[in-house]
Amino acid sequence: MTRYAWVLNLDAELELARGRPGYVAQRRLVAQLALHGASSRALLGADDVLLTTEDAVELPAGDWRGRCWCPTPLALQLLQARGVEPEPHPSPALLRRVNHRLFAHELGGGLPKQAYVRGRAELLERVGDSAEKWLLKRPLSFAGRGQLRIIGPITEKQWTWIDLSLKKDGLIVEPLVTPTFEVSLHGFVWRDGRFELGRVCVQDVSERGTFRGVRLAAAEELSSDETATLLERADAVARELHGVGYFGPFDIDAYRYSWGDTGGFCALSEVNARYTLSFVTGFPRHPSELLL
Repeated sequence: MTRYAWVLNLDAELELARGRPGYVAQRRLVAQLALHGASSRALLGADDVLLTTEDAVELPAGDWRGRCWCPTPLALQLLQARGVEPEPHPSPALLRRVNHRLFAHELGGGLPKQAYVRGRAELLERVGDSAEKWLLKRPLSFAGRGQLRIIGPITEKQWTWIDLSLKKDGLIVEPLVTPTFEVSLHGFVWRDGRFELGRVCVQDVSERGTFRGVRLAAAEELSSDETATLLERADAVARELHGVGYFGPFDIDAYRYSWGDTGGFCALSEVNARYTLSFVTGFPRHPSELLL
């Protein structure tokens, strides 16, 4: 069995968001991710090792292959600095494209009135003086980061955050709904276009989107229509990922929600084209069994 030297770069979206060399992870963030992302170590096989910038692990003699949470340039540099050849991987530009929220938005299945905006005029046309509440999301973020709730008129402080986001990479704007039941579905795409989907997972997350735990969904927890829509979206995502050249692990997030006196099922909240904290639970085979 292949032995892997892993890099668990849980801040991959922040590096991809920068879009150019020079990203440096903040020490406080690294510590937070190490604490809240401890379950990511379940991705490692029994004979695998974890490489970090803080701890220069000496690899035992033998053939090693490098594997990453997400193969960003910094993660690959760490592998190469330790003399480990990375497994085949998509380019950084492609990783940025498929993890960008615009990719999922264009595939459909998101919330009603959801839009991707690039300027103030587009944003104001969407939210205007509406009495509705809105949620703004930066396109490359994770675990509830990079989000702003708009309740009432936009304040000067909020405009500062908004203008910076618009200048850099645009924003996803959508109604501020209340998720009541959050799920995910994992998959794996091989380079020849084959793909496999896993099992529906129930996500335990905080009100702000921070991951707290995961379990397999019981058969009766989703309606037949919700299940069919979720599977259809996952199938479409897998095919589109292959179509643009991506290969490797992915998941889609979805949720049931309430919205005023109504509600619905958002079958494609986002696409994570990388490993996740839920992958080992949600996919029928361990990463150690998956070869690219």
